[in-house]
Formats: sequence, structure tokens, C-alpha cells
Amino acid sequence: MPSLLLPHADIKAWLDRLGTDGELHAPLRGRDGAVRFDVVQQGVIPDLQALRSLLPPKKYLLPPNDTVLRYTQADGYHLPLQATTRLILLGLHPCDLAAIAYLDRQFFGDQPDPIYAARRQRLTLIGSSCRPDAYCSCHLSPSPLPAACDLFLHQTATGFLLMPETPRGSAICQATADLLRDYEPKPPPSPRDHFGVAMPPPPQTELDPRLPDWQELANHCLGCGACSLACPTCSCFELLEFGGLDGRTAERLLRWDNCLFKGHAEVAGGHSFQKDRAQRFRYRYRHKYRGYGPLQGVPSCVGCGRCRVQCPAGLDLRPLAERLEKGAP
Repeated sequence: MPSLLLPHADIKAWLDRLGTDGELHAPLRGRDGAVRFDVVQQGVIPDLQALRSLLPPKKYLLPPNDTVLRYTQADGYHLPLQATTRLILLGLHPCDLAAIAYLDRQFFGDQPDPIYAARRQRLTLIGSSCRPDAYCSCHLSPSPLPAACDLFLHQTATGFLLMPETPRGSAICQATADLLRDYEPKPPPSPRDHFGVAMPPPPQTELDPRLPDWQELANHCLGCGACSLACPTCSCFELLEFGGLDGRTAERLLRWDNCLFKGHAEVAGGHSFQKDRAQRFRYRYRHKYRGYGPLQGVPSCVGCGRCRVQCPAGLDLRPLAERLEKGAP
């Protein structure tokens, strides 16, 4: 079956048509030069050449500050109402698609999170090919996570190849068929080819907590938390309780947290399971490259490079990962 080609000349008309089926969000470059996923207004063409956004698309599923429970004296405890408007996320690179696949496995486990499920249900995912740069590692370290989406766009010199993968994706192609042409040549290789691949099991050796590398990284870390904020799979959070000044209402707020923060592993009484920063680096490494809990053995690093770009100290876990994950001492 031939792929469908969307010529560059018709991209604006295609986007305007796409926006009639839901609220369209895509990467937009701001005046400060940063790329952010935001709503696309009529007639605006997003920056589909941008390699990475400042914040990952996880913000649509796990907002930085999120009210997860409300209380009123009249009604007691109840979940907050969720928006029902369909969101169309356009321009998701394979790494971000794989990150959403990881979050799906995490929050659709034995006890699915109802708030996450409601938000995920209203998302239509449209992926886009890209060219990795020096910060990326998706093409160096394959991932077992699939870069799944409803529709995938592969950029070519003449336009975008549309590859529907779900009924939603097929419906988009059918609704815009007058703008598309058949394309016979086989699409060239894509970074997407490095996702959803079979991988050998991770090394069974335990990570030595005395490894000098942990302390070396800790000595340079500023503890700012930029790595977790920018990571598309980090989902650690803290819960905060706020009582209303009227004494009759309250809400529970979920806020992004960071395993490198000193207070992240503290419990009642002031005890901490990760007392120094070197221990916290080891803990973070295990989560990114070894997995944890039900996802033990599933690496959550998708190679997007955001942590390296955003780190003011320029820290990079890749050299350590290349050595440890190959079983080298």
C-alpha cells in the first residue's frame, strides 16, 4: 500500500482542517527562542523542524501543578472535573512517543489512574520524524518502548508522508484526502526504527554504591532539578494539602518532584533513605536505565537529550551508562 504525501504547499490548509476536529497543539518557537508545545491558532504553521521542546508533552498528562482531589463541606471528597475537549498533539518525535508509551504502562497498571486515563483518552497523537543531534542518544541506545501514535509524519524534501496507525489516524487521512497524493517510494530510515526493538536483559550485577562515578557526578550537580523537569518519563511527585481560609473547603495538589532533591527521600521524623547526593544519583540512574517496580528491566530513558541540554553543569549519564549497561566494571 503506498504512503500518502502531503505536499509542503498544502500544509497550512491541512493544519486548518485538522484544527476543526479538536484543539490543535504543536511545537511553537517563542520570542525567547525556546520551543514549547502550545495551542496553534488558525493560519499559524508550527515549527515542525524543531528538534526538542523545552518541556516534554508529559505536561498534558501530568501537569506540573495538578489538583487531584477536592473537598467541600457540602459534598465531601470528590475528583475534580476533567476537560472533555479533544486535544491533537502534532509534531511528537519518536522519543516523546516512546515516553508516552512508558507513562501508559506506568499509569494503566493493575490500578489505572482515573485522572491520567481521562486525559489520555482525549489525546490524538501525531508523530513526526527528526534528525538526532549531539545531545540525542535514541540512535545510539535502542529502546524496547514503541513509538506508538495515531498518525506518523515522515519529513521528505517534497512534503510529509502520512502513515496512519489507528482508526483515528485513518479518519484524519480520509477527512483530508483531497490534499494528499499517493507516494510509491519506500520511506527512508527514521530514528523511529530504534524504538520497539528487542533488547537483551539488563546486567544482573548490582550497581556498586561506592562507585567513584556517583560522587564525581554529585560534586558537580547543583541540585536544581532541571533534569527531571525536562525528562519526558520522570513522574515523581509530592502531595500537598491546602485548606481553604473559609474552613469549609480543601484541595490536594500534586506537584512535580525530583529524586535529586534532598527532601525527596525524607520521611516522618527527618530520616532520609538517600542521605547524600551521590546516593541520589545512583537512585536516579537505576530508574532511568534499570527500571523499577512492575517496570523492572524496562529503561525509561528515551534518549531525547533534554536533561543534557537543560543541565547548567553539563552533566551527562551516557558514558556511565555505556559502561555499566554492557557489564563493564
